[in-house]
Amino acid sequence: MNSSGSPRAVRFAAALMALVTVVAGLLTFGTRNEASAASTVGGAITRAEIIARAKYWYDRGDTWYSQDQADAISDGTGGKYRPDCSGLVAMAWHLPKKSDGWDLNTGDFESYSHKSWLPSLHDLLPGDALLKNGHIELFEKWVDPKDHSAGAWVYSENTYGQKTNHNTNSWSEMTTYRGIRYDKVIEKSLDGGDFDGNGAGDIYATGTGTLTIWNGKGNNNFGTADPVGGGWEGFTRPAAGDFNKDGKTDLAAVKNGTLYVWNGKGGNKFGAADAVGSGWEPFTAPVAGDFNNDGISDLSAVKDGTLYIWNGKGGNHFTPADPVGGGWEPFTAPIAGDFNNDGKTDLAAVRDGNTLHIWNGKGSNKFGAADAIGSGWGDYHTTLMSLGDVNKDGHSDIAAVNKNTGTLYLWNGKGGNKFGPADALGGGWLPHF
Repeated sequence: MNSSGSPRAVRFAAALMALVTVVAGLLTFGTRNEASAASTVGGAITRAEIIARAKYWYDRGDTWYSQDQADAISDGTGGKYRPDCSGLVAMAWHLPKKSDGWDLNTGDFESYSHKSWLPSLHDLLPGDALLKNGHIELFEKWVDPKDHSAGAWVYSENTYGQKTNHNTNSWSEMTTYRGIRYDKVIEKSLDGGDFDGNGAGDIYATGTGTLTIWNGKGNNNFGTADPVGGGWEGFTRPAAGDFNKDGKTDLAAVKNGTLYVWNGKGGNKFGAADAVGSGWEPFTAPVAGDFNNDGISDLSAVKDGTLYIWNGKGGNHFTPADPVGGGWEPFTAPIAGDFNNDGKTDLAAVRDGNTLHIWNGKGSNKFGAADAIGSGWGDYHTTLMSLGDVNKDGHSDIAAVNKNTGTLYLWNGKGGNKFGPADALGGGWLPHF
């Protein structure tokens, strides 16, 4: 802690803890395993879904290059797209066809009304595209987020006799392109909080009775503590989401059985508390996610071992509770994020105070079987939290405070329910959680 009592705002040396990936189906929610498309043609789409759609073509292994629309290939969700460079980006962005039934070509992308030119290649984020005369590629991620000169990973369709490529471009090669962004990309995650709207997940806490926010700066760096306001004694830990669908992060918490929502105004500011409804006494603290993939934050909580979901309708309104499945008695209250980067909200929780499990979302409030990710969470499970995308690489990250040392650790998501090694962000965090 510094002299003001705020946790340190800079990164510390990485801790020697890593998650061990173990695939195991330990718990299922009935038979809810059907897949569903997260976006609609021409609609809003998350960066995670854009990358997942491109990866689907790469994984198919049969997306042979062709400039003939008659050779269009399935996108896995009911559509078909031409397997050339522009068709790949059109497919990944889930774009509609032109009036003649063909997908956009590179010339069309030059003048496309739903794209914007990026000021710099350094502004590229997962799901953006690289465009030059006659060719376009989909940007996945930087080889080294701290050193863009190391180049980037891209998906591309290049020439006849080749299938969808997933390879790295050197920086010198990238400088022959300009960056473009689809204007229907959902910039903010529906898990975690981004209260200043800069695209990086923030840390927030109310354990001291004061809502305090540490704004993310990217690359696991955070600003100094911002004490937003007091009066939070007696509330559950807030859930962060967009409950009124205005593009800003809101907070929801329960006190004395009543659910309240504070609508975000941007810049770490919030409106007055809105008492949404009562009857929340028996439930765990709610968490927010988009479990039915309609672009509006939902709430989930556990009661008597059963997981319930309330789907958001916008305007701080929710549907009646949907009892999704039982068997949650040995687990901590879940957190939400997109841990396998398919554009759908997943849940994660710790069983018996030791092993972290993930249930990948399938849309429509459905989930796959439990995936046992790794053990050793005994000192962390009571403060497990989802922070959204802290390092701005397109993956959901998680964090927790060590109950013995008070040190906050961050695990950056890698997709596929995998995480990087723990990054220690400093001590003195126990009072906040």
